[in-house]
Amino acid sequence: MSRKPAAEHYEENRRRILGKETCNQPVSEHGIFEIILASPREYSYAMSSLVFQSVYQQLVSWPETYCERSFFPILDEYHWRSRYNHPAITLETGKSIKECDLLVFTPSEEADYIRILQMMSLSEIKLRAENRIDKWPLVIASGISVTANPMPLSLFMDAFVIGETEPSLGPVLDTIKSLGAQGASKKKLLRRLAILPGMYIPSVHEIPGKVNSIMRQWAGSEGMGSKSCITSSECARGETIMLEISRGCPYNCKFCQLGYVSLPYRECKLEDIEDSIRNLPDIDSLTILGSSPRSHPDLRKMIKTAETYYSDVLIDSNRTEEITHRFSERALVLAPETGTDSLRKIIGKKLSNSMMFESVEKHSKNNVTGIIIHFMLGLPFETDSDRKGILDFVSEVRNRTSLPIYVSVNPFIPKPWTAFQWSAMAGSTDLREWIKELVAGIKRLKKVFIECEEPRNAHIRALLARGDHRTSYALEEKLSGIGWNTAFKRAGISIRWVLEELDTETSFEWDFLNMGFGHTRLAREYQSSFTGHQNRIKSLEKDTEKTETAK
Repeated sequence: MSRKPAAEHYEENRRRILGKETCNQPVSEHGIFEIILASPREYSYAMSSLVFQSVYQQLVSWPETYCERSFFPILDEYHWRSRYNHPAITLETGKSIKECDLLVFTPSEEADYIRILQMMSLSEIKLRAENRIDKWPLVIASGISVTANPMPLSLFMDAFVIGETEPSLGPVLDTIKSLGAQGASKKKLLRRLAILPGMYIPSVHEIPGKVNSIMRQWAGSEGMGSKSCITSSECARGETIMLEISRGCPYNCKFCQLGYVSLPYRECKLEDIEDSIRNLPDIDSLTILGSSPRSHPDLRKMIKTAETYYSDVLIDSNRTEEITHRFSERALVLAPETGTDSLRKIIGKKLSNSMMFESVEKHSKNNVTGIIIHFMLGLPFETDSDRKGILDFVSEVRNRTSLPIYVSVNPFIPKPWTAFQWSAMAGSTDLREWIKELVAGIKRLKKVFIECEEPRNAHIRALLARGDHRTSYALEEKLSGIGWNTAFKRAGISIRWVLEELDTETSFEWDFLNMGFGHTRLAREYQSSFTGHQNRIKSLEKDTEKTETAK
């Protein structure tokens, strides 16, 4: 039996995915202003992001606006499109992402940057913004990673939304529509966008004296409480309604970019959430989301209300906005980051081993299917004992439950606008050796499975996360098919610079952004961690001396 032509196969797949969706948001099929919201992630992951769905709702609900969605193709489809010059397309109509007035990208992390360029390249959109000055669409980006540091994409984007989109997108859309109707040039349009709060326009703001700082924007209580408008069995979270109950994080983990860049911590009011629950579509499953959902004081009341309408009420964190396990919705998720209380205190994580062990015993009796535990390797001030503590932690969890345990290990990456942004990343050789030892220990435990990010990939992400404008050239070089080492070398960047500790007086290209706090605060918090580590070492030395004396 002959196989269907690839074009027919992928077109059928597009229609199949679209046909499985249930949308509870009124969507206009026409508009004088055409937008494409593009995710550099595949459909199943992008549509499981409440951030992506929230931006989509903001765009489709704007007057005289027509919005379609586009997603990064699955791997074999991407290769086919690249080989035969087929563009990245929209889900709704299958048109090229080039065919719109405004193209909005929503990267969730640094690994998305190269995929953005791949989608543009497929669609014959000139990569450099300077080469599109008289051509449409207008290309902008928003999200946590570009809010913290837009410089790696500054060569390619016409504009960036710095901060949350609720206060920013409306004025942006109105400005583009108004000036577009007047036939204004793209240069004039960008100059007008540059004066809006929270907008970074590289072609305008690179001019000396044009900007002192750009203030990150964030939504007030009236702009919170996002809920998904589209459900589908094709989503990684499954067919569930997602509902936001808080934004930001009440903790001060010194490595966590989201915890800093999404400040201040804000909670939705109980009565507003209960109203939302009562008015949500008739579906079996509801997922309650927040960076730290269990920190909400009214969570139990929300769950009680939800259980009168839904047979399946799930609690999940949107901290990473990336779903790695389809089954994780019914798993108990722990994020100790490290195995020892002493290092956890130094990195600002206010959890103890005993608290998490008690949680395991408590929730293992409930309807959960497993335990997921997230760790980081190579954290600042980490010692051999801390790394050994990871295996000890997992072993103790194993002793307290018969459920399967899934361990996720990621190398520490120094992120902009965190207290550890000046810290060195551990080298790939050390990371591989530590991972090898950890995996060997995990294999001795029954029903414990481990996944580790490849240190090389983490190293590249660190270079992209903390990169300056030259990183744009590295991305451009990488797109030509060469290796990352060569790409960074051609861009004039040493790949080892993220492996070196920086002085807290070191400035960065993204310093012109205003996050609502300054580098002085970050440097002070870094110093407190350093002092805490010194005290920890002294305490350990005293304990060792006492033990030897007793012997």
